[in-house]
Amino acid sequence: MQFRGSCHCGRVIFFIQTADLTADVYRCNCSLCVKKSIIMKPVDRNFFSLIDGAEELLCYQWNKYIAEHYFCKNCGVYTHHRRRRDPNQISVNYACLDQMISLSQDQIGLIDGAAHD
Repeated sequence: MQFRGSCHCGRVIFFIQTADLTADVYRCNCSLCVKKSIIMKPVDRNFFSLIDGAEELLCYQWNKYIAEHYFCKNCGVYTHHRRRRDPNQISVNYACLDQMISLSQDQIGLIDGAAHD
């Protein structure tokens, strides 16, 4: 199934393909993700499509400069990132997905990114 996502101002639009929107969602405890305080949905990079707004995105990198965290330069919303642990995956901000489903705490995994800071 295909799901649409966007930043707050709507200038950045993307689609992901996944069989289960709630599968594998997670939080990360690294210093950046703790400050972002978001839930992420990972997909293979082949199942992520940036449809509009590439020119609106800013990229933030830190530590080993492998992961790429993208934010809309207009509204400031973090939309997605290319993961350091698996560069073949893109994790999207779950709250940016139009069809997001409310999650219970037991559905949200935790990744120990702090061990890699």
